[in-house]
Amino acid sequence: MLGIGLADLAADANYEMVLAVLPLFITTGLGAPVLTVGLIEGVADGASAAVKVWSGWYSDRITWRKSLAVAGYGATGFGFSLLVAVTVWPQVLLSRALAWLGRGLRQPIRQAMLAGSVDKKDLGKAFGFHEALDTAGALIGPATAFILLSAHQSFRTVFAVAVIPAVLAFSFFGLLTRDPRRGAARSKPPDFKLPPEFWRLMVPLGIFGAGNFATAFFTLRVVQMLQPELSAPAATAAAVGFYLAHNAVGTAVSFPAGWAADHVGKPAVLALAYGTFGAACLVAAAGHGWVAVGLLALLVGAESPVVSSVEGSLGGSLVEEPKLGTAYGVMNGINGAGDLVSSVLAGVLWMATPLATMGFGLVLSVVAAVILWSRPPRLSN
Repeated sequence: MLGIGLADLAADANYEMVLAVLPLFITTGLGAPVLTVGLIEGVADGASAAVKVWSGWYSDRITWRKSLAVAGYGATGFGFSLLVAVTVWPQVLLSRALAWLGRGLRQPIRQAMLAGSVDKKDLGKAFGFHEALDTAGALIGPATAFILLSAHQSFRTVFAVAVIPAVLAFSFFGLLTRDPRRGAARSKPPDFKLPPEFWRLMVPLGIFGAGNFATAFFTLRVVQMLQPELSAPAATAAAVGFYLAHNAVGTAVSFPAGWAADHVGKPAVLALAYGTFGAACLVAAAGHGWVAVGLLALLVGAESPVVSSVEGSLGGSLVEEPKLGTAYGVMNGINGAGDLVSSVLAGVLWMATPLATMGFGLVLSVVAAVILWSRPPRLSN
């Protein structure tokens, strides 16, 4: 479990260093419209979704799933390294899509390996601990980007430095992890027949995913929330600082949220996290100035890692080990399809007004929270 956590700490440092500045690079560095940010995020997430479904299902049929995950770590690092040389936004689309295909390849396998390493009663703590390490990497990455930009380095310098944690993630997962599954491939490969309670969870999860647009839009909104009091360069630097701050919050809350999920109830904690995203949308729509930006960092930071870890632990609680890879593939596939819808729609709505983007996220997150709270999946012992 620790080896997986260290690998993802480095992996998050890699891609969060890139994602902290990528929307700013696309809009200010390459001069592309904000709609392009949504298109790039959506296409990358959509491509990743299809790979996640296949990867999860296929990993349950093979004995060498760890090697497949290692390849995914390598593809993510290589994809983002291509950003050093891009000159037009379609090249960013290709780089981003390749990186997220790699992430889609490895994610269900990593989650299945993590879930198979602990008892079901400890899944919340295990995923919370992993998410804390994951988010620590997401803190290191933007912090490094902020330092580099503050020292008047270019976006491309940030992309070049991000190669270092990518190499570490690839190495850590290959050398430090162990697949807990024993034995040869099963003579009768698992199918997609998953428990009804798992599919019940997929309803609010899919609705929330369709409204859970990329954090890039909050980053762009922060620039607007701090102007005209700050100059454009100062507001841009502050937006990277917001990205750093929200990951710091995520690092602090991940393990306590996992503990609460094991003791209070996973559906209740997840519904609360869905509602927190809605509150973040409300603050982003109505807020202005430093206080509002600080509150937004708290809400976004408290929501994102909790949703990720509790969705993972709750899904693992509903499915037995032989089909964990398939279940996480389906879950990540639905999430990825939702990310495609949410990011593209968020970009289109932004063209009318950023408030429309925030209102869209608010409505769907509240609907998902209400459904999950009123009809939670029943956990078996």
